[in-house]
Amino acid sequence: MKTFALILADGQASRMGGEDKGLALLGGKALIDHVIDRVRPQVSHIAISTNRNLEEYARRSPHIFPDARQWQHFGPLSALCTAANDLQLATADWLLVVPCDMPYLPGDLVARFETVSKRTPLCNAYYVETPITMHYNIMYIRPQILQSAIPYLFSGMKTLRSWLQQQRARPVRFEFDGHFADLNTQIDLQEG
Repeated sequence: MKTFALILADGQASRMGGEDKGLALLGGKALIDHVIDRVRPQVSHIAISTNRNLEEYARRSPHIFPDARQWQHFGPLSALCTAANDLQLATADWLLVVPCDMPYLPGDLVARFETVSKRTPLCNAYYVETPITMHYNIMYIRPQILQSAIPYLFSGMKTLRSWLQQQRARPVRFEFDGHFADLNTQIDLQEG
């Protein structure tokens, strides 16, 4: 099975004072580098969605793209709508979508999603559930469903949760919430 990763690094980072969150340092290393190190062994290709510092991100992956102009500033769905027209991503069997601010992702993330997907072959989308919360921004989806994000966003809807519900996405349970800690502020980075 061919799984690609799409790392979302295109947010406005308002809680970071506008600093590019993916390039913010944790232990002397950019957050996105932590995420890449966690997902690279699990996937065959990495794409990065970003709206700034394109050259800096291109050093990490040759497959980067900004949100299409009409989708900018609509959050993670912007990246999904833009990715819907990415021919390279369309060749994957599955797409792992993760944010750039979760440096502790588990090493068995794809394997766990894959195991559940084999038991439920008619399901096209999964997301992470922990004892504390649902993490809708960590998805394992069939690239073909990305096209449905476009009319969804045009209809005025903007939440990943609702879009995933439309896709009849299923949660995949992970017991340790610490793997999914998102570092959204400078204080989070200091406490790391």
